[in-house]
Amino acid sequence: MLNDCDLVIFDCDGVLVDTEPLTSRLMAKCVTELGWAIDQDYAVEHFKGRPLDEICGRVGEHLGRACPELAEIYRERMYAEMEAGGIGPIDGAAELLDALAALPSPPKVCVASNGPRRKMAISMHSAGLAERFGGLDSPLIFSAYDIGKSKPDPALFLHAAAALGVEPSRCVTLDDSESGMEAAVAAGMYAIGVAGLTPPEKLAAHGADMVVQSLRELLPLGAARA
Repeated sequence: MLNDCDLVIFDCDGVLVDTEPLTSRLMAKCVTELGWAIDQDYAVEHFKGRPLDEICGRVGEHLGRACPELAEIYRERMYAEMEAGGIGPIDGAAELLDALAALPSPPKVCVASNGPRRKMAISMHSAGLAERFGGLDSPLIFSAYDIGKSKPDPALFLHAAAALGVEPSRCVTLDDSESGMEAAVAAGMYAIGVAGLTPPEKLAAHGADMVVQSLRELLPLGAARA
């Protein structure tokens, strides 16, 4: 598993940085203001981990009209709140990265997110994790916006693996969304679901090979590989 793979692919939001409560709250507020009254729990269950254009389409279908303004309103408010600071790391993220780096033959690590690079840059810098992946302009950070395909399509995970010269079967993914599990399974990678706002049973139902409630559960990596 983590001590016997060649690449560990981390999702960003909800796995490395604690942005999900903020983003789901903002999404619920923006959608409600457009005329569809939803709460944060609904936003988490139905929109978490989905591409923003897909969310706009689903909201438009419910309202019976196109609402492209949702993306602009949401992004403007999200960046304003994130740039105000206060985005912290997910508990155990730094420790897990340290444990992986300390293995005798450490696997490569990278980040692959449905979010835009600006969002990742702000949140990872605020959480103090950007330098662990080589900085904000690192070739170890991959955005779905770079390739025009988002999870649950496996293309982002496959793109990251190919860019780093690793076979999919030698990759482990850590993601906290149903779409991330579907993408990992479709890519032929070992999928670890990180249960935060998404219930463990939903991650398991979407193909997770393993589900943890906390990244700290992964710290005992077992016998280090030679």
